[in-house]
Amino acid sequence: MGDKARSQALCALSDVGEGGKEVRIEGEAGPQWLMLFHRNGALTAWRNVCPHQGRALNWAPDRFLFSPDGLLVCSHHGASFELHSGLCLAGPCKGAQLAPVAIEVEGGQVFLGNLEESQ
Repeated sequence: MGDKARSQALCALSDVGEGGKEVRIEGEAGPQWLMLFHRNGALTAWRNVCPHQGRALNWAPDRFLFSPDGLLVCSHHGASFELHSGLCLAGPCKGAQLAPVAIEVEGGQVFLGNLEESQ
């Protein structure tokens, strides 16, 4: 990570479970919400914005829906996303992708990575 002293700490790695963790960051355009997931040893982070209508995917804070086969499901219109790629496999925005967020882990903490890498 470039300059760790200026990196924004998001949460403890232990706070991110298979069910997901929602975190708020302050961006240049105002607050943004991110989703973090820790499954099968992989940590992924996405902007909490469905490409279908720009709404949050969760139905309540830190409450995400999953299909029986582990796809993240938008609580509003049922779009289903792979957690490792962010690709929508079914629903009104099939073929679209979630916006990835660069993150890094150090000392058991999750930090925001380079936002330019996330675009």
